[in-house]
Amino acid sequence: MKSTETIHFKPDSFDIINLVIKHWKPLLITSFAAVIISSVISLTITPLFRSEVVLYPTTNVVESQTLFGIQAKTTALFGDETATEKVLQILRSDKIRDCLVNKYDLIKHYGIGQDKKYKYTLLNARMNKYIISRKTQYNSIAISVLDSDPVIASTMANDIAWQIDSVFNQIVKDGGRKSFTAINNSYKDQLKRVRSLEDSLRIISPKGSASVYPGNLKAGLTNSSWSIAASQYSLEYLRLINMFESENENLSEIRNRLTEAKMLAEQDLPYTYIINTAKASEKKALPKRSLIVFASTLSTLLLMVFILGLSDSVVKDGK
Repeated sequence: MKSTETIHFKPDSFDIINLVIKHWKPLLITSFAAVIISSVISLTITPLFRSEVVLYPTTNVVESQTLFGIQAKTTALFGDETATEKVLQILRSDKIRDCLVNKYDLIKHYGIGQDKKYKYTLLNARMNKYIISRKTQYNSIAISVLDSDPVIASTMANDIAWQIDSVFNQIVKDGGRKSFTAINNSYKDQLKRVRSLEDSLRIISPKGSASVYPGNLKAGLTNSSWSIAASQYSLEYLRLINMFESENENLSEIRNRLTEAKMLAEQDLPYTYIINTAKASEKKALPKRSLIVFASTLSTLLLMVFILGLSDSVVKDGK
């Protein structure tokens, strides 16, 4: 048969309630002092104001338009996750960061000395702390800026949002210019090839036959003189005709691609739709002084209880 064991607490066991009752005066004094000190310290912390922009990426982020601007019917108007991720990546780009650093002189604004050894590391740390871009639950993007000046916080947040279109368009234009140069060279080579075939067809075509151009080539084939020439020069003539048709189709395709590349290199498209613009906040966001006072007082009180309990235990063990 198992023996039952009963746990008995010793009369001198640590009892937090009795300890608080016994030492209520020093605990009260310490708590009051903690409230006063933490309140004074919280008043010395520079208040920060928050401004926020909420925006959605447009379909231009994920859908490349055709020559006439027609997009796929399956494209979501707002809230596309892929587009949101792309915009977030643009927000982390050096172009936007450098623009903010230069426009607002952030090294000086954040109080970072020019003689600091790691001033740019400190600058990046401050920007990561005070400028936050995040995806919301609705797949929109919220750009939040904290600053000691509410006006600067709002203007900086709006500038970041407006810079997205600028960066996107710059990327697309750079790509469009490079594509235009490459496609233009291909177009010139293809045009020479087509004109060479035209000249060859003119040379071997009989007098009175239709001119060899894309619009009237088939019509020329029905002409009697054209038929006679085709029978007389069947192999060479038909080979040139087939080559001409094929090369002329390639020329049309290259011309369309060249036109689209030119449009990409010149046009400015919207890549974001701003839902809420940032406004200067009338109320500070940080610090939360009541939270600072509460946390400081509670931690001080718990520390005092531990010290007094430890002190009582040492005294009792000594007796």
